[in-house]
Amino acid sequence: MNEPDYAADKAAAAQWARTMLIRPDLVILDTETTGLGIWSEVIQIAVIDWRGDVLLDTLVKPTRAIEAGAQAVHGITAAMVADAPPFGEVFLQLCDLLFSKVVVVYNAQFDRAMLLQSIHLSLGEDTPVLVGSEQWHCAMLQYAAYVGDWSRYHQSYRYQRLPKGDHSALGDALACLRLIRRMAGLPD
Repeated sequence: MNEPDYAADKAAAAQWARTMLIRPDLVILDTETTGLGIWSEVIQIAVIDWRGDVLLDTLVKPTRAIEAGAQAVHGITAAMVADAPPFGEVFLQLCDLLFSKVVVVYNAQFDRAMLLQSIHLSLGEDTPVLVGSEQWHCAMLQYAAYVGDWSRYHQSYRYQRLPKGDHSALGDALACLRLIRRMAGLPD
């Protein structure tokens, strides 16, 4: 494949950002997890609206231990989640918040997978999966196109770190909103 039309891809990413910001049904979600594997679970979740108003910001008590590598990144300890609500208690509130919404996540594929794993580990395989039925968008993919750092080897734009993210669910959700605003040409 030839290199892409960077200017067109950047313009498309900027248009995506502008489109997202005019949607009153937009929410931005972020999670922190016990790790990266198939048994990992959500231990912190935040959801904000398009204005940056906090709709949900909670720790979640996992059913398994927090991996040392994950703890080193986000700083969430077992003691911090010991008295947090289990995922089952947060699940219904999350479903209400995401129902009929456009959900933007920085690395949507990862966060969606972790939410689905948490549902299955906490509530069982036969639990209706409402968090998978909404329209999800990945801000990381859009930002990669916006930056335009092309990888010939992978034939795609290289993923970028979330600017000004702090590895907390709320901090990263707010950083994602600031990034979308910046891509749209608006002040942070």
